[in-house]
Amino acid sequence: MGKINSDRLKTLLAEGTVHELAQRARYEREPAELLEEARELVMDPDPTVRRQAWDALDLVVDNSTRADLFALVLRDLEPEQFRRLLADPDPVVRNRAGWVNIVVVGYPSRHTTALELLADDRFEYAWPECIEVLRRDPPVKTLVSEYIEAPPDLRKRLSVALGLPAATPLLEVSPEGCSTQVHCWPFTWCSGVVAAHECPHLPLSIALLGSSLHAVRDEAMNLVEGFGPGATDLLRSARRSLPAARRNALLLLAGFGWDHIPAEDRRALQRLIRIKQVSETPEPLPVLDAHGGWYAFPTTDQAAVLDALDLTDPVPATLRMGSAVMERSSYYPDQPNPEVFVTPALDGWTVAYCKNEVLGGLAPRAVSTEHRHDLYQRLEELSRRFGSAHWYEHFVVDDYTDLTWSQWCIARDGEVRMHCVSSDDVWVYRCEESNPVDSLGELKAWIEAHDIGRANRRDDEERAEAYEDVLGERHGDDRLPDEHDAAEEFDEDGRPTAATWEQNLLFGAWAAAEHLSVDLTDLGPHTHVHGTAVLAIPRTQRDHHRRGVLPI
Repeated sequence: MGKINSDRLKTLLAEGTVHELAQRARYEREPAELLEEARELVMDPDPTVRRQAWDALDLVVDNSTRADLFALVLRDLEPEQFRRLLADPDPVVRNRAGWVNIVVVGYPSRHTTALELLADDRFEYAWPECIEVLRRDPPVKTLVSEYIEAPPDLRKRLSVALGLPAATPLLEVSPEGCSTQVHCWPFTWCSGVVAAHECPHLPLSIALLGSSLHAVRDEAMNLVEGFGPGATDLLRSARRSLPAARRNALLLLAGFGWDHIPAEDRRALQRLIRIKQVSETPEPLPVLDAHGGWYAFPTTDQAAVLDALDLTDPVPATLRMGSAVMERSSYYPDQPNPEVFVTPALDGWTVAYCKNEVLGGLAPRAVSTEHRHDLYQRLEELSRRFGSAHWYEHFVVDDYTDLTWSQWCIARDGEVRMHCVSSDDVWVYRCEESNPVDSLGELKAWIEAHDIGRANRRDDEERAEAYEDVLGERHGDDRLPDEHDAAEEFDEDGRPTAATWEQNLLFGAWAAAEHLSVDLTDLGPHTHVHGTAVLAIPRTQRDHHRRGVLPI
């Protein structure tokens, strides 16, 4: 009877990591033979040999290397070998199935073997280990489908594998109470549309929103979202009768549409928002997390801002909710988001922020004469009402870099005083006739001359270095391009043109806002707040469903 060469394995492990041992086994004879010998012994037909081999391996490893070495020894087991391991009468040996790779290219999934044993009464002793295998990277859709076809006893075991109590009751669905249509696409080849009460997978999928397993809950969220708004009746029922699933059911209802949220939940949310509004402290918004445009007005009259922008149906919001609206990611990134976040007065300025072109902003890199004319006309009108009106836009061109496209436009007393675009270059399309701006230095001086006095002076040294870097890239030439020249939309490699981090720090929308209005990246306990925030929608977009999940 062979034995594992424990001493030599210890020596090899002392020379490097388990990963390095695996690499050596690909090219060196000795480590390859040691691992193959260990694999043969732990899978030997004789149960005594198998147990002794595992005991020997246990002496070789410690807690930091055990999982990796066992996984290496058991790597690439054939399906029948894995079945023997998972069905081994010795619980110590059987437990080692937990270190086997779940997915092996070229073989059926290990989950398939675990399901077969879980359904076989002869292997009742191995059911706990089978459940543990199924819980590793759980195949939720497969398990849901198996559950539908399974007898009652097997359903209990599958429930446990999915992170539910064995006796979890499912929601009862009647034709009278749930006749809406759902998309049963995850479970049919034809992506069938059926009545909710005819879909056997829907009740279990909703119950899994309360699974104790994070991976199962996440997959259940995706499944139920895929069923579509027809699932909302059952989700409302889950809010009442499935305590563990309540939170995720509410998130999905909000995702399908705020009007689907039960009235009692809406009232509770409104109370929570009111409480948070009283106690919350403003927090900075990270520059790179924002992606859209915003107006800034020197007023504390939020109602006047809503009226001037033709916004309607305002609902109370916290600053945290507004920050989520401003972030690049959203619950439905492929859908237009009509929400406009209108802040309370922040140091005397009220800000209205939106994504896309909800408030009539320019699309990124759209600076045609026609677009500019519309922008100027709008700002001139608003500035007559508020004395001053600012428009800022900031877009991250590439999620993997810090390259941005931005613009800002300032109007006072019915006249546009400055319009600057920061992209492949710095473009000034409009400035005061009495104070023309033809160079980077003059633009920098204009911003500093109109500074309202709250810019963060700690960044002066960083800005000076950035200015030197920008000049260096331009070989010392600080002249601005002629506004009649066409800005390049794409570089020679076909990528959208964008501003560097240094250029954006000096002349981008966020940098301009820091000097000229309110710096949303520097909000904090020092910020004077007057009033509360709201989310509103343009009157022209009232037909859009208001939906999405926002942190409170």
